[in-house]
Amino acid sequence: MMKKRMIVSVIALTAFLCGCSNSDSANSPVETINTAEASEPNLSAGKSVSIFVASDRHDNGEGNNLTASLQMATSRMDAVMPQTVLLGGDYVGDMKNMHPEFTIKDIEKEIYRVLDPSKTEVLLTYGSHDRNCIEGYAPFFSGPKREQGFYIYGISFMQISYSNDSVARADVNRYKVYSDSIANLPDSLKNDSNEMPPPPPDSTEGKSDSKHKRPKMPNNGYGDIDAEDSFGISAESATRRFTAWVNSLPDKAPIIMMSHKPLHYNREDNPGAETWFKAIAAAAKNRDIIFFYAHNHSIEERSDSAMVGIETNSHMMLPGDSITVQGDGLEGTPRHKLNFIYANAGYLKLGWSSLVTFTDTDIDGNLDYVSIQRFNILGEDDSYFGTTDKKNPLIMKLRK
Repeated sequence: MMKKRMIVSVIALTAFLCGCSNSDSANSPVETINTAEASEPNLSAGKSVSIFVASDRHDNGEGNNLTASLQMATSRMDAVMPQTVLLGGDYVGDMKNMHPEFTIKDIEKEIYRVLDPSKTEVLLTYGSHDRNCIEGYAPFFSGPKREQGFYIYGISFMQISYSNDSVARADVNRYKVYSDSIANLPDSLKNDSNEMPPPPPDSTEGKSDSKHKRPKMPNNGYGDIDAEDSFGISAESATRRFTAWVNSLPDKAPIIMMSHKPLHYNREDNPGAETWFKAIAAAAKNRDIIFFYAHNHSIEERSDSAMVGIETNSHMMLPGDSITVQGDGLEGTPRHKLNFIYANAGYLKLGWSSLVTFTDTDIDGNLDYVSIQRFNILGEDDSYFGTTDKKNPLIMKLRK
């Protein structure tokens, strides 16, 4: 039975099904209930399935926190053993050695020290340090995957680093031509973000906030191996495939999404985020979506509050919360209201990870609740999700 403790339960309301405005003035589509004062759902009585979620392993040859994090997440008496491990990129590398060679088999060995390989699926999305994977791009995950009562959807590094195919394709071709001499490109061929058109002028909710800088495009060519991803080379083509897939689904089952780069404005290196936000928000009008991101461990989820980025609550954001999204040079940084759950996956480098558990409480074949619990193996306080006021764990009633 789930231990009695202070948790946050988010109950989706009818207004959530009908969609909500992207402006900050829209009514909140969810109600937050403190379960110290309300009845906690009896999740132990139902059928549950779980997934381990984390990112940024960043093994630099001195070890990493993946195995220990799995051990902590699965050691509780009430834990549901995860059948899937979903990791969000950056498996190796640091500032001294950005792109070392590595093998997927080493990552799998760390996972299988805790979980049964015959019962565990490993899904690895592609990050910014992963280009020298010995097995190439084939082992990485993007696009849709059907699970037991829910879906998982992976987004590659390139699919959010570029907003449109034409710029992405030009950078891939530029890299092929100039390769290692890319830094010596003539100015006329450089992809210089300072030459991008300025964002729209200041305006109200749902539009650009021009005090934020233009996004940083991958400069002077793109040579990463995810350029061969069949689900798209930018947000333009990738969201088109995502939307077509969502519209083809025969059910309203929830979707877990994983992207190495986030949607929110922070490091200015994710100009495809606004395109993705629009596509995800449209899909979330009819189903529950949980979007996990990675990448920002150098400026988020730290004990030093001065290092926290612009979205200080981005560790865990719920439907009704407002978010500043990174757009391309024309879109600027629009402000939107979320209609899906948005959270970092848990940065392994800093000892964090997450366990997501879906439960069918009435055994009717439809999932009724999802819980998200965050763990830290380094002794950091995990009472809340990062610097937010969201208590850990979180339980959300799903829509059917």
